[in-house]
Amino acid sequence: MSMFTGYPLSRGSIHITGTECTDKPTFATGFLTDVQGIDIKKHVWAYKKQREIFRRMNTYRGEFAELHPPFSSTSDAALIRIDAPLADVRDIVYTPEDDMIIEDWIRSHIETTWHSLGTCKMGPREEAGVVDASLSVYGVQGVKIADLSVPPLNVAANTMSTAVAVAEKAADIFIRELGL
Repeated sequence: MSMFTGYPLSRGSIHITGTECTDKPTFATGFLTDVQGIDIKKHVWAYKKQREIFRRMNTYRGEFAELHPPFSSTSDAALIRIDAPLADVRDIVYTPEDDMIIEDWIRSHIETTWHSLGTCKMGPREEAGVVDASLSVYGVQGVKIADLSVPPLNVAANTMSTAVAVAEKAADIFIRELGL
């Protein structure tokens, strides 16, 4: 099982560093950096729930250590290996120390699904927007952006249809503005 945050509260950033196309941008993923810590709490909760689901499956025979946080062998959350399905399964009781171990493990194992978008979001400039409703870049004359960097929020799905929708809208804008 995997855990995905379809609508993360954390935000990263990407910024140009010079005038040349070869100038490397500064880039920060921003994973798990929301002020309230909601994103990390979601991941901790999902880890625990997924583990409980697996523990109740007939095929369950324990955990593979490399895919789990390194709990203390004295913890109720310690990983197990068994020869038969568990009987009369009760939820694991995690201690605050276990929760910290889970958080540290999540932070060191977080990845992206590479469906990232919104690096040049459409929206008002005062709300960190980069392009306006006609896809024009604020402060740069004659430049438009028509790709998956313009959606202001995640779509929590495969991005193909969103890419097509942006392209169709861009085509309408270009046709109208060019008088075609």
